[in-house]
Amino acid sequence: MEKVKRFVLIILMALVTDAQAQVIVAPTILYMSDRDRFGTFIVMNRSTTPQEISIYFKFGYPASDSLGNLFMQYNDSAAAEKYSCANWVRGFPKQFIVNPGQQQIVRLTVAPPPNLPDGMYWTRLVTRSSPQQRTIDTIRAGVTANITFVLEQVTTVIYEKGGLNTSVTLSDIRIQQDTSNVRILFKLNRGGNAAFLGEANLKILDAAGNDVYSDRQLIAAYFDMMLKFEVPLSKLVRGAKYTAELDIDSERTDVPPENAVRIDPIHKVTRFTVK
Repeated sequence: MEKVKRFVLIILMALVTDAQAQVIVAPTILYMSDRDRFGTFIVMNRSTTPQEISIYFKFGYPASDSLGNLFMQYNDSAAAEKYSCANWVRGFPKQFIVNPGQQQIVRLTVAPPPNLPDGMYWTRLVTRSSPQQRTIDTIRAGVTANITFVLEQVTTVIYEKGGLNTSVTLSDIRIQQDTSNVRILFKLNRGGNAAFLGEANLKILDAAGNDVYSDRQLIAAYFDMMLKFEVPLSKLVRGAKYTAELDIDSERTDVPPENAVRIDPIHKVTRFTVK
């Protein structure tokens, strides 16, 4: 009798580009509020195989270590108790099949508790997809493997209550250098009752004022965090002096203008010499 072994490969992606994913989820940030407690998102199947889809919610946010390395924090029970809306949000349907070239609208509704303070609350929406047709592989004579590839795409659901405000200050700006990069580290201190969703732009100028390097990062600061830019040494000259200009503002194309919580733009300058 042939034996079948079943393996599940889960690929977790916080952000999947259209070119990478066969199942597309839009939008990447979904907003609801005390003025509109309903929302929708779309799951599109661009593959040639029917996809089994399921959704669930869990609290989490981007965080960083002391070196500016980013990771998703899912184990902060104190923050979840104060800011999570995962238990208030419902999605319908929760499980479904999307045929090739088709799409499914998922409707969300939120039922917050009474006497909720003004502020921003959030959860991660995880959309799990796997092809109906399993991949079959032969391990050895008489034994086959039933391999299931599962893709988990993580997007954001935000609930806004009342008046929102946020603020950003920068501190602890440091320059570090290793064998490959000059690293520009800075602490972003977030205030107010809402996360800061914006972007940071870095420009490196040489001693003559010429642009030699630029970079851009999207920022999602739910709490204070360390951020970093890495400038390749191949773009710089050893022994030369440079100026780093850092600009932070509230502009993001994935945040609708009516949902943007704005700050006054920040401009910081620091100078360094390449060793």
